[in-house]
Amino acid sequence: MKILTTSSSAQTIKIIPRTAVFANVTLKVTDKNTRSTETISMYTVLSDNYLSIIGVFNLKEGSTYSMELIHDESQRVLYRDTIFCTDQTDFNKFDVHKDDYVEEDSFDNEFIIL
Repeated sequence: MKILTTSSSAQTIKIIPRTAVFANVTLKVTDKNTRSTETISMYTVLSDNYLSIIGVFNLKEGSTYSMELIHDESQRVLYRDTIFCTDQTDFNKFDVHKDDYVEEDSFDNEFIIL
């Protein structure tokens, strides 16, 4: 999952695509709530075995999106992922598993060997 902000300036996503095709690609972002798809105008840079996608994303706070990087000529999906949009910057306080685990202490975990 990629985490982006609502910023109107260019943002960068680093990915490792399925194939080594980096030219003639389109990035499609679909809002999971409204099912509306937007094609992002972007450019790509290859460095350190990562493909950096640099573009301006029109995202809403607290929304989840699916993204696909598609090769224009063959229409093959080169990369697929999820984007979560948040303006939160203190990531150490955010815990998706907070209060999910409850320890069972009604048994003493003894067993009988016959």
